[in-house]
Amino acid sequence: MPTSQWSTMRQEILRPLGLVTGSATATTSTTVVTDSKLSDRFPVDDYFNDQWFIHITEGNDDGKSRRVDDYVGSTGAVTVGGSNISGSDTPNFELSQFHPDDVKRAYNRARQVVFPHIAMVRDLETVVAGDSQYVYTLPSNMRLVDRIFVGNRRGANSSDNLLLNGDFEDWDSDSISHGGSQNNWALSGSGAYFIKETDVSAPDNYLVLDGSYSGLIKVASATTTLLQTYNSASSSYTAVGTEGAEVNLAAWVYCRQSGKVALYIGSADDPTTGVSAHGGTGWELLKYTAVLSSTATTVDVGLSVAASNVAAYVDEIWMTIGPSEMTDLPFDDVRDWEYTGPAAGASDGGTVRLRRSLGVHRGLRIVGRDLLSPVTVDSSTVEIDGELLEPLYFKVRQFLCEERSGHGYGGYWTEQADRWRMDYESAIKIDGVAVRSPMVAVPRTVF
Repeated sequence: MPTSQWSTMRQEILRPLGLVTGSATATTSTTVVTDSKLSDRFPVDDYFNDQWFIHITEGNDDGKSRRVDDYVGSTGAVTVGGSNISGSDTPNFELSQFHPDDVKRAYNRARQVVFPHIAMVRDLETVVAGDSQYVYTLPSNMRLVDRIFVGNRRGANSSDNLLLNGDFEDWDSDSISHGGSQNNWALSGSGAYFIKETDVSAPDNYLVLDGSYSGLIKVASATTTLLQTYNSASSSYTAVGTEGAEVNLAAWVYCRQSGKVALYIGSADDPTTGVSAHGGTGWELLKYTAVLSSTATTVDVGLSVAASNVAAYVDEIWMTIGPSEMTDLPFDDVRDWEYTGPAAGASDGGTVRLRRSLGVHRGLRIVGRDLLSPVTVDSSTVEIDGELLEPLYFKVRQFLCEERSGHGYGGYWTEQADRWRMDYESAIKIDGVAVRSPMVAVPRTVF
C-alpha cells in the first residue's frame, strides 16, 4: 500500500482549519521569527496573538513549537513565548491554532475510531497448515480477517530457483559449526551450529516443512549468517546476470522469538541485510528484495540471525533474479471459518478456527485489516490508500474542533466539529449500510 509521511498529513489536516505556512526571511533574535511575506496576507497587528502556535519544520530549531505572543503586521515579525529558540537561520514554519502535539494525539485517537472502515490491508502468507489442525493463532499485526485462502507452497526444487540445495535435502554430515561449510552453504558466527533436522512420522515432525530434512541454526553470543554465494560465472549455477539486477529471496523459517531472523542479500561491494524480520509465530514465509550495484558479479544470500541464544529452523529457500515478485502458485478460497479477535493487550492477532482440516504443510493466505500506523514524529509514515485520506482527515478535524470547543454545545468550534463529523459519516456511508467483507482479495476502498 502507499505510504504518507506525517508532516505532510498534518499540514493537509490543518489547511481547512486556517494553517499558514511560510519561510522566514530572518530570525533576528531568540524570540522573533520574521517572514516579510506574512505582512502581505495578514497586515493587521496582533492577528496571531495568544491563540496561535508557530511550529518550525527545519533548521536550527526543527520540530520546536511555541505560542505566538505578538505579531507585527507591517513587518511579518512573530514573537514567540516560552523557551527561547536558537534562531540565526531562515527556516520553514507553520502557523496554526492547534499545537502539533494536539494534532498528533487527535490522529492517534482517530486511527482507532475509524477502524475497521479505514484500515491498513494485511495480506499474510506466513501461516502453514498442520496435520489435523483446526485452530491457528495469527500474528499481532492482524486485527480483523476478511478472507482466507489455501494453496500449495512453491517448493525450493522448482526449476526457477537459482540456489543449490535450497531444500536442505543434501548433507555431508549431520552438522557444521561456525566457520564451516557444506553443500553450498557457509555458516559464520562464534559458537553457532547448523544441524540437520530429520523428518519422522507418527507423529509428524512439524520442524521439517517439506521433504526429509530441514536445518536448525543454533546461535550463541554472536550474530550468525547462513549464506550461499551465487556466481553466474560458475558452471554450478544457471548463468543469470547480477550487475544492477533485482534479487528476490524467499524462505520458510520457524522460530519462536520475534525479530531475530531476517533474510540477507548482499555482495562484496554492496552488503545489505534484509528487514523482513521473523514475527515469532512458528513457520513463516519471509520475503526480501534488493537491487545490486552495477559492479556486483556475485551475490551472497541466506539468513542473518541476531544473537543470542536463538534456535531457528529453515527450509525451502529460493532466489530469482529479475522478476518484480517471487513466482507463486494459485490459492483456493476457504469458506468455513470463524475469527476471534485478540483481547486488549494480547501479543497475537487472535485466532482463526476452521471447520475442516486443510492437510499437512499447505500454505495459508489470510487477507484482513489492521489499525493504521501510529505517529510519533514528523518522519513517521502511515500505510494508507490515497482515497482513504480525506475521510481520515475529517475525523481528526472533528476531534480537534471538539477539544477546542471544550466538548460543550453551541459556538463556532462546536459547529465545526459537527460539520467534520457529518463529512466523515457521509464519506464512509456508515448510515444504514452494513460493513461487509470485501469481494476482492486485496480491497482498496473504504470497507
